Amino acid sequence: MKNIKIGIVVTTHFSDEYRPSGDVYIKKYSESTKCINYPFKLYVFDNASSKKLPNLDYDYVEIIRVEDQFLRGLSGTWNDGIISAVNDGCDVIIVSNDDVELNDTINLFISQIYSHEFNDCSIYGPVSNGILSGCQRHNAPTHQITELTGNFSNMVNGFLFGFTREFYNRYRMEDGNLIDEKNYPWGGNEEELQKRIWRAGGRSFVLGDCFIYHRKIRGWKRLQGGKVHDH
Repeated sequence: MKNIKIGIVVTTHFSDEYRPSGDVYIKKYSESTKCINYPFKLYVFDNASSKKLPNLDYDYVEIIRVEDQFLRGLSGTWNDGIISAVNDGCDVIIVSNDDVELNDTINLFISQIYSHEFNDCSIYGPVSNGILSGCQRHNAPTHQITELTGNFSNMVNGFLFGFTREFYNRYRMEDGNLIDEKNYPWGGNEEELQKRIWRAGGRSFVLGDCFIYHRKIRGWKRLQGGKVHDH
């Protein structure tokens, strides 16, 4: 396998009101990426934190400050990170929450995505404890590759998913974005993406060699229409 390059997109928020431990999550996350055995870049989107993020002075980290998290939502940061990774020549792109910690099995996830026969039309997820239901829910690696066959109740979970640059080029929308941020700025964005690619003949796979521990923190909230919603 050639020396492939990886782009990782992660959005974080740190404030007393919504995520008082946001500094801990992003620090641990950034440090956990050191287990990756490929050249990589970590795109950290500071989504309007009211408190200063911890020192992330790593040569592989780029911090992008978002002043108004309500303008384009979570999907806006995903799109900007994905496009930056593509422009930087990344072969495999991973979109991730910050309330997980990567481990050595992420290297199997990357290599399997890159070498998979359908990687130009597929989206991939690991197994994890932090899933409510479905075939991704496991407490350890399963060492199986499972295809999700268009059942809208069982999709790759959005807490961490990966795909290739070719996948992006194939399924990006007319505005260049992969994620529909206009209609799904927050929840439902990963489901919309998978429904869209399935309708176009795309596929979804769970790569059971990779297990990711997911804390499933729901403290990051947003205001929309005068109401507070968990994210």
